[in-house]
Amino acid sequence: MTAAPPARPEPLRRRARAAGLRALARAAGAAPPSLVQACLSRVAPLALRPRQHEATARNLAAAAEWLDEQVPGLGGRLASDPSALTRRCGRFAAEQFAHWIRLARGAAPGDRRGEWVDDLVHLDPSIETLDRALAGGRGAIIVTAHLGDWELLCARLRRRGHEGAVVGRVRRRDSSHRWLVDMRRAYGVETIPQDAGAREALGVLKRGGVLGLLTDLQVPRLDNRQVPFLGVPALTMTAPASFARAWRAPLVPVRCVRSGGRYVLSVEEPLELRGDLSRQDAELDLLRRQNEVFGRWIAATPEQWAWYLPRYSAPG
Repeated sequence: MTAAPPARPEPLRRRARAAGLRALARAAGAAPPSLVQACLSRVAPLALRPRQHEATARNLAAAAEWLDEQVPGLGGRLASDPSALTRRCGRFAAEQFAHWIRLARGAAPGDRRGEWVDDLVHLDPSIETLDRALAGGRGAIIVTAHLGDWELLCARLRRRGHEGAVVGRVRRRDSSHRWLVDMRRAYGVETIPQDAGAREALGVLKRGGVLGLLTDLQVPRLDNRQVPFLGVPALTMTAPASFARAWRAPLVPVRCVRSGGRYVLSVEEPLELRGDLSRQDAELDLLRRQNEVFGRWIAATPEQWAWYLPRYSAPG
């Protein structure tokens, strides 16, 4: 019997990155949160790489015309200096990361260390839309984008009493990714790997919980379809439509964006699968309407979307 080949060791750079995250989280615990956020915001531009500036420029070039249709002059203004937008997005990402460091220290329901989340994130009256979706006892499929602070969104809902999990990428041989999984666990939310079977995710819904999906970026290794995003055809993962069909439940779009010195968590009306279309057309229509919601959000707060992440395939 042939022995299985030994597992490849985790690359040194990933181990170093994970160690740095843990050390930063420990150090941040001894400093005022405002100081941590200010320091991270200053170094954020230095952490940006050429490929991130290129991704922003490529995304803006594709979406500028659509943005101008939504808000006259918006696309042209942003596309005129994509590097400036990348830097603004980088500073906002630094603010996000400062929040995540605090979340990693504990913010589960009943943990007083998480009271800052309740103070920072205001629940819009539209939260009643989510309550109605959950009233039937079949849980809720929440879809959101890399906009505002999606981890604060999850933490605030968990502290409100909603149990559940998020579906996210879990890299093997990458302890820095495990730091993100541990951070979510610290505020009471588990992570289901994207490549796991549907049974675990559907189990969350069966228990009446909330299943969170980040569905605005292209993930070529997953099942995708070409669907308009900011007016341009783009690879869009089919998982939201698949879960909606399998569980016979709508998608509930939720966002958590900064407004002044606070964040506002708001809920859109649920998106239902149309029963008058074929299966394939109904799923495509649902993904199209989901992307339209995301586009409306991005046009309203463009500096809070992660433009530096891949959305449209590079030429060639």
